[in-house]
Parts: sequence; structure tokens; C-alpha cells
Amino acid sequence: MKAEGESQLIEQARRGEIEAFMELVKKYEHRIFQLTYRLSGNREDAADLAQETFLQAFRAIKDFRGNSSFHTWLHRIAVNRSLNFLKRHNREKSYRDEAGQIDENSGRGRQKAELKVASPEDSSLSEEFRAGLKKAIEELPPAFRATFSLVVGQEMSHKEAAEVLGCSEGTVSWRMHEARKMLKKKLQPFLT
Repeated sequence: MKAEGESQLIEQARRGEIEAFMELVKKYEHRIFQLTYRLSGNREDAADLAQETFLQAFRAIKDFRGNSSFHTWLHRIAVNRSLNFLKRHNREKSYRDEAGQIDENSGRGRQKAELKVASPEDSSLSEEFRAGLKKAIEELPPAFRATFSLVVGQEMSHKEAAEVLGCSEGTVSWRMHEARKMLKKKLQPFLT
């Protein structure tokens, strides 16, 4: 299939042409995976969320009206899927914690952290900083993490991020300011 404009691919996909939709998937799969990974913090979950995003987009493309760009529409689906996943995951974790069960993920994380502390020569400061930054981003409240991931990770303008998130540019600016403050506080040990 020769390269065609995005709007033509969208129209073909709306008519049910799977090949056209697959071209759109190829164009956006890397960015959507990056976004879902930044939001979920886990490769397997991110892959599942990206796949769910494209499946939902495929099912709903006939309803896509073009009120926003396809890029924005697709990112909105990915953010909503990811935020719903995080809410569900946090509820399940809360339930397990209340039931007195051990959270296996946090146990594994503690073991890894203990190993790093026990052998600091095995990792450079930049690797520790990257790990600290990743953890700090994962600990941001979901709305702040989504905003930060869109603006920093996806390099969207505040206006584009506001369209994806369904909020005002002012809200995006405030969330970015607050997210940076939270990250700076969590990363203080690396900054001294």
C-alpha cells in the first residue's frame, strides 16, 4: 500500500478497511506504548494498555468525528485506559494491604533497592538517578503523572495535553508546576 495522508487513512478505516487502520497503528504504536509505559511503569501492563487502546480505537473509529485531531483522540483513549487501570490497580492493592497480604511488587522493589545499596560500585550515580526519577514519576498521583507524561514524555504543548486530558491549559500548567515540585522533593537526595 502506498503512503497515504492520515485523513485518507482515517476515512478508509471508518469504512472498515483494516489495512488502513493498521497503517495508523504503525504510525502511533511507539508513542502510545511510551505513554502507557510512563503511566503504568510496567512493560507488560503498558503493552496490554497499548493493545487495548488500539482495540478500542478500532471499535470506535466509525464514531470519530474529527472534532480533535486523530492524534489527540488516540492519546485520550490511551490516557483514559491507563488511568482506569491505575485506579483499579490501586483499589486491588489497597484491598490486599487491608487483608494483611504482602504486596509482591513492593517486596521485589525493596529487594532490588537493598541490592543496590549493598553494592554501590555496581551502579553509577546516573543509573541511580534514573531509577529514582522513574520511581518518583510512578509515585505521582495519576492525573499529575498523565499530564507530566504527555508534556515531557510525548512533548505535547500544554494546549495539546489539555485537549487529550479534557481540561484547561491552566490546569495543565498547574499540574506541571505541582508535578515538578513533587519530583524535586523526591529527588532532593540526588540534587545535593
